[in-house]
Amino acid sequence: MKRLLLGCAACCSALLFTQSTYAAAFQFYELGAPSNGTANVGQAAIASDASTAYFNPAGMAHLPDSEFMLGAQSILTYTNFSPNSTNTITGGNGGNAGGLIPGSDAYFVYNYSPQLKVGASLTTPYGGSLNYNNFWVGRYYVQQMQFYTLNLNPAIAYQVNPWLAVGAGLAIEYANLYQTVAIPIGVLLGGLGLGGFDGQATVKADNTSPGFNLGVLMTPQDSTRIGVAYRSQIVHNLRGNVSFINIGITPEASTRLVMPANIIASLSQALTHQFTFLAELGWANWSTMTDSIIDVEGLEVVNRMNWHDTYRVGLGGQYQWNTALQVQAGASYDSSPTNSNRRLPDLPMDRQFRFGLGINYALLRAVHLGLSYEYINLGPASIYNVSDNGVFSGSYARDYANVVQVSLNVNV
Repeated sequence: MKRLLLGCAACCSALLFTQSTYAAAFQFYELGAPSNGTANVGQAAIASDASTAYFNPAGMAHLPDSEFMLGAQSILTYTNFSPNSTNTITGGNGGNAGGLIPGSDAYFVYNYSPQLKVGASLTTPYGGSLNYNNFWVGRYYVQQMQFYTLNLNPAIAYQVNPWLAVGAGLAIEYANLYQTVAIPIGVLLGGLGLGGFDGQATVKADNTSPGFNLGVLMTPQDSTRIGVAYRSQIVHNLRGNVSFINIGITPEASTRLVMPANIIASLSQALTHQFTFLAELGWANWSTMTDSIIDVEGLEVVNRMNWHDTYRVGLGGQYQWNTALQVQAGASYDSSPTNSNRRLPDLPMDRQFRFGLGINYALLRAVHLGLSYEYINLGPASIYNVSDNGVFSGSYARDYANVVQVSLNVNV
C-alpha cells in the first residue's frame, strides 16, 4: 500500500514539477527600468542609465559618473480561460486567474576610472502568479501558482578604444516555486475501491544557481550605437517536498529546470539632434526544454517537453522634447516556445506583443525620473491536452497585462 501511495505521489509530483518548468518561461523584460517605455527595444544599446549594468554591462563604460537607480513596476494581469466543445473535464472556467504582481529592482554603477566601471543589479527576471477557482476544468493541472526568481548580477566594463567597450558579469539566481493542484485520487487509486473524488497536492521547492553574462557596445560614429548582450543558461536543481490532502505522506522531490541562454542585439541611431531610432533582434534557447526528469524518493518520472527556440523583434524611438524631457515609445514581438499540445494553464502565454510609452524627466541635473506604461498581449494560448482525466481543451478570451513603471536614477 505504501509503495502504491508513493507511486501516486510520484505521478502527482511529476505533474506539479512539469507545470513548474512551464512557469519558468514567463521571462520579464519589465524590470523597473525606463526602457519599459520603448517595450524594452534598444535595451542593449541605449546605455543611458544604471540599468545597463543588467541589460548590457558593456554600456557602463559609456556612463560618465557613478549612478544608482531604484525602479518599481506593477503588472496587472487578466487571464480568463474558455473551454471549447472538445473539452470533457467538468468544472467552471476558473474566473480571472490574474492579479497584481508588484516588483522592485536596483542598479548601481561605480566610475572607477574613465575606462573602467564596475556595477551590480538585483532583479526578478522570471516569474508568474495565477489563482484559478479550485473547481475549474483545469484543476488537475493547476489551481494556484507563484513562481519567482531573484538575480544578483555584479559586472565589470572596460572601454577598449573610442569605438569599442566590453563587459562581463556573474549572475547568482534564486528560484522559488509554490503550487497547488487537484488530484483525482479515485482515478489514481481506483483499484482500491476509494471512489471518484479529488485530493490536493502542494509543492514547495527552491534552489540557487550561478550563470554569467557578456556584452559588447560599439560606436562606429557618435550617432550610432550597436549593442550585443548574451546571458548564459542557468540550471536550477529544484528541491523541496510535496504535501497531500487525502494521501498521508509528504515525499521529498526534485527536478532540473533550465533558464535558457539568450542573446539580444540592439541598435540606437540618432537621426536628428532630437530623434533617436531604436531596433532590436533577440533569440532564446528554449529548445533546452526537452525532457523533465522528476525524482520522488528514488522513483523517476520522465516528461517530454520538446519546446523550441524563440525569437524577438522590435522597433522604437526616443524624442528629446527639451533639455529636461524625453518622450519614448516602442513595440516588440516575441514568439511562443510551445504549441497547444504542449501548453498548460499555468503558463497561459502564446506569442507576445508589447507596446510601450514613457518619459524621462530631469527633476534636477543629477536626478532623472522615469515613468512608463506598457501593454502586453499574451495571445489566445490555445490548449489541447489529453490525459487519463479526459480532454482539457480551450483558449483564453482575455490574456493580457498592463504594466506601470517608475524609476529614479541618481548621479552620485
